[in-house]
Parts: sequence; C-alpha cells; structure tokens
Amino acid sequence: MKRASIVVACLIAGPCLAQSNCRLYIAGQYDWGAKRGFYLDLEGAKLSELPVILGMADGTDWRFPSHVPGFEAGRPYTVTAVIGPDVGRVSIDGQAVTEMPAGWLPAEGLDLTVNDKPSWANEPGDWIGVVSTVTVRTRRHAETVASVSLDLGDVASRPVPLLLFGLVRSQTAKLELQAGDTVTVEAVLSFINSDPRPVAPLVDRYGQCAYGDWPTKVHADADLASDIAREDEELGRTPPSTDYDPYGGYLKAGWREEGTGFFRAVRRDGKWWLITPDGNPCFYTGVCSFPGQTWETTPVTGREFLYDWLPPRDGEFAPAWSANQWGVQDGTGYFCFHAANLIRKYGPDNWLRASEERGVRRLRAWGFSGAGKWGAPASEVSAPVLGRWSVPNLVRHPDVFDPAVRALLRKDLEDQILPRQDDPRVLGWSLGNEYDEIVTRAEVADALKKPATVPGKRALMDHALEVLHGGSMADLAAAWGVAASTTEELYAATDATVPPADLESIRRFYEDAYYALIYDTVKSIDPNHLYLGNWIVPGWWEDEEDWRIVARHCDVIGYDRYDRVFADERLRRLEEETDKPILCGEYSFPAWYDGLRGFGRYGCWAKDDAEAGELYAQWMRAAATDPHCVGVMWFIYRDQPLTGRGPGRGDQLVYGENYAFGLVTETDRPKAELVARVREANLSAARWRVGE
Repeated sequence: MKRASIVVACLIAGPCLAQSNCRLYIAGQYDWGAKRGFYLDLEGAKLSELPVILGMADGTDWRFPSHVPGFEAGRPYTVTAVIGPDVGRVSIDGQAVTEMPAGWLPAEGLDLTVNDKPSWANEPGDWIGVVSTVTVRTRRHAETVASVSLDLGDVASRPVPLLLFGLVRSQTAKLELQAGDTVTVEAVLSFINSDPRPVAPLVDRYGQCAYGDWPTKVHADADLASDIAREDEELGRTPPSTDYDPYGGYLKAGWREEGTGFFRAVRRDGKWWLITPDGNPCFYTGVCSFPGQTWETTPVTGREFLYDWLPPRDGEFAPAWSANQWGVQDGTGYFCFHAANLIRKYGPDNWLRASEERGVRRLRAWGFSGAGKWGAPASEVSAPVLGRWSVPNLVRHPDVFDPAVRALLRKDLEDQILPRQDDPRVLGWSLGNEYDEIVTRAEVADALKKPATVPGKRALMDHALEVLHGGSMADLAAAWGVAASTTEELYAATDATVPPADLESIRRFYEDAYYALIYDTVKSIDPNHLYLGNWIVPGWWEDEEDWRIVARHCDVIGYDRYDRVFADERLRRLEEETDKPILCGEYSFPAWYDGLRGFGRYGCWAKDDAEAGELYAQWMRAAATDPHCVGVMWFIYRDQPLTGRGPGRGDQLVYGENYAFGLVTETDRPKAELVARVREANLSAARWRVGE
C-alpha cells in the first residue's frame, strides 16, 4: 500500500466570503474528480457563521455532513472527525454535532494532508485559527494500527501579531491507509480576531516586523551607518576573482573562441556554452532586479495604521514614494522601505550612486557574472525584458495577422532595442514573461467570436478550414455546428462550438505565428544579440507543445523554474528533444525563518539563510553540469516588502508576494550565511562545467 503523510500546521488563516470557493482543509486525503477520499474543512468569512464540513466520497458520490457551531474567539475547541467505512461524524468538545451515513475509499497515491489552504483561498476572514495539538489515529478491524500526536503549542503561544502575518509550521508523519479503515482526526484549536488594528503598528520604521527579533535586526539609524565600514572590510577580504573576464567568461577553461563583441552560444564537447564578447566560455550567473533601489514597493493607502513610520511625500524621502503601480490607476500610494533605508544609510544626496556602487562591488565579490532580468546599471551585463506597450491585443496577445499591428510591434521593439543595439553588455533580448506570453485555448475561443473583419479571426479560421478540414467547408461546418457554406459566412460565425482538438491546433498555429513574428522582428532589428524567448515556466502552460514552439523561435530557451531540484524528468526530456541551450532566468529558495520575521513561506522555501545557501550550491552544481544549461539567474537581489508588493488597496495585512527572496535584506544587510555559499558556488560553476 502507498504510505500517506500527514501535514499539520499551527495556523489556519480565515477563508474568504461564505458560499465562495475559499476553503481551509483541517485534514484531507481526496481526489475530487475520482470521488474518493475525505476532507474536514472550515469555510466562510465570519467566525460566528463558520461551518465545519466533512466531505466523504466512496468512488461514486460525495456526502457532506456539516455544522455551524457559532465559534467564539479567545477559547479553545476540540474538533474531532471520525471517517468510518459507513458513517461520518463530527464532534466539538466531546458533543456530537453532525452525523451522516456515508462510506469512503482512500484516494490512491495521495497523501493525507492537514491544514491545506489552497492558493485560491487567500481572501480574508475575521478570524485566525491557531492549532495547538493534532492527533490522528487509524483503526483497522477494530484495532488501532497507527497513532500520531503532534504538539504545536510553542507556536500557538506566540504573540498575536506574529500569528497575523500568517505563521505556518508544517509537520509530517506517515500512516498506512486502506479501504475499510476508520480515521479519527482530533484538533485542539482556538481563534483570534484577524483585525490587526488592536496590535498595530506591525511594521517598524525600517520595514521590519515590529514584534520579531533576530541578531541582524536593525534598531537604529546608527546601525545602518556602521554597516558601511564593517562591510568595506568584508569586501576587502573577498576581492573579485581574476579568473574571469569582464563579462563572466572563464579564463582558465583551456580554450576560447573568436570574440565578436556580443554574447553567442556554441557547443563544445557535448556541452553548450555562452561565449562572451571577448571570446571566452561563460556559464552565466546573474541576479534579477539589481540594484533594486526603489523597487519593490508596498501599497500603503488605507492601511497606514500598520506602519510605525511613514514620511511626508515630499522632502528627503520623496524618492521612496510612488503611486499607481502594476498599471492600476486608482491613486494608491506605494512606499519603498529599502529605498528609505538607503537614503538613511548613504545620505539623501548620494544614496543612488553609493548604493549602486556598493551593489556592483557585492556582485563582483560574490562571483556573479552580472545582473539578470528586471533592470541593471549600465556597467553590468543583464538580460533586458522587452514589452509591447503600445500594441493592442486581439484578446491577450496581438493580432499578428494584421499588418498595422505588426508595424506597431516593430516600432515598439525598435524604440527599446536600437539604443542598445551595439551594447556588449546585453546578454540577450527577451519579450514578456512566463504565463502572460502563453497563448491559451480560452483566448483563441474568444478570438473566434470576433467580427468577420478582424484579420486574426480570418487567419485562424483559414487555418482550420485548409489544414484541419482539408478545405471542406461542409466538414468544418458540421464539426463546428455552424451554418456556413462560404468563407465569408464562416468568418461571420460567432457561435461555433469548436472541438477541443481543433481548438488546440488553432492555438498552436496562432502561438507559432506570434513567437515567429517576435523572433524575426527582433533579429531583423538586431541580428547580433541573442534572443532568449519569453521565460516559459515548465508546467505553467497549456501543454508541453508550448516549450517546443518557443524552442523553434529563439537562440537560447529562457525559462524560469522554482523548485528545490534543478531539473525533473520532464525538463530533461524536453531539453533532449529540442536540443538547444537553455538559460534559467529565475530561481530561488527564500528563507522563512520559522515565521519569526513576518515573511510568507514560498513553495520552495528554506528554513534559514544557511539552508538557502546549501540549496543554492546544490542547484548551481546541477545546472553547471547539465549539458544544455548555459547559466542561471537568482531572483532577487533584495527581500520583498513585509506587507507585500501588491497590487492592492485597503486594510489587509499583506497584498501580493512578501517573501525573503533577497541576497540582501530590506535594511541593505547582506545575508552572510547565504552569500558565503553563493560566492563559493558561483566561483566553482565554470570549473564544474569543464570537469575540473
């Protein structure tokens, strides 16, 4: 039998509005589509109306016994669920509250999970539940075969403000689950009010968690000033390596190529390499969002009460203020705490230059080839991400079959590329980012509903008619359920029911034409620089064909991957199949610090800076020895804001991402344990690649 692991966490964050698809699973082992398994969950925004729901499925149907206890904040509850072969029961404080005849079958191959809050369940409620103990027992043939007890009281006893930031600590255990088992889940939990106002401010004047403490926390402006001399000494002990050229090329590889003044890719002895403008082989190591002096910011409008200090919008801290980020024109003010800290540290007249210079010293001392995506000083190699700012969309992407749209796209790209057309520090161009550049089936279905005069619609229907249905209007009309005997009648149709196979073929045709236009346009403007694609994310796409289409229209496949391992079976298979160089534009292992600094816990998190450094070294070695990979870029240089980077407006504690991704804190302090391992791995990467 498969072994099942129990995942338990100390914090239950309140779900969104009742009757919506926002849920918190106290315990669950289920496959919704297969109608197998069980779950125990809480749903709803109001604590007084919060139901406890037990879902049980037997392979044929789901049953849902439920009860609204009228929970209150400030007192403990014992919630017990019994999932038996023929009945489901829920008790609260020893009193049975709901029971229903219902059987269940384990969901094959799946873990038993506890405190699972799906990503779509992140809207706020008026409560937070804190679990102090969890006991899970399995009975088989009237005999207890497994029992696990987990004590989470050390976290449950922490100050309320730390719990408000979404503190979660997961634990795992193994249990055998078989058909006919009776599983009992018992959780002792209490509830607190999720409103942060009674304990505000939660963020200090430096952008740190006001209620947490740790050895490197900044407590006064003098701490920032004293960092300068101390770090100067540290950087003096780790000078830049002389084994590399100014672009990150390795001088001790024992071979070189002709320098062309631009980066290019070559294959040698079965491995792809970047060749620097000077002609040296390079395994590129970069950092995104560098030096990140005024980005990322956090929205403050409507929640000013969260912060111990916010300065006037004019005066010396004016550069830390901005508005209407993320293209949302709602007047929301955003503040950048690390910009304010840089102003304090280096002075209002010198902070931009001084922080950039120090950042460059750091990157070179830490063994990086240069910067990455999302900005860089002119002195550093980077991978600029192009946009199509003035180009209208057909649905989510431009109508690449419209000559007027193609001309607008070319003008947009010329405006961005031509100023740096001869710049050797452009590693390569890319356009757009991740899922935004995937052509989806949904948008193609919408495009086919456009008016008959739209060039894109006509081109997509022409493809369907000529390629998918061999030019037979009768076949297409029958397959799509449309009354059309001429192409003009086909173009005018807006109610077609397109078969899934046809829709996918049309999608691939559109995406191929879109990627081809971008590649051809960029290369016609600038034939010398590499084109890196659109930073596709394996798995965050419509299907694997998206990778193959990208590969046809780039010089190096730029992709992003957030995972503890460099490559899985799928990525390695696609590498071999497309047989092109690949470049990872984003990866990271943000430290969670056991929740004590208020940061969120990312999907591939590290427990602290030391573990993040170890994961970095493992990832770097795997990447450097992969025959197709020519480089990687860490995301990002500085930590994200504690209250989230947005967008958002209102009184929530966190809007958007709030992870400790950085090599440097919001107070401009390098993370010593992390950067030590980063430097060691960076300076070893090229040696690993040549086999030293």
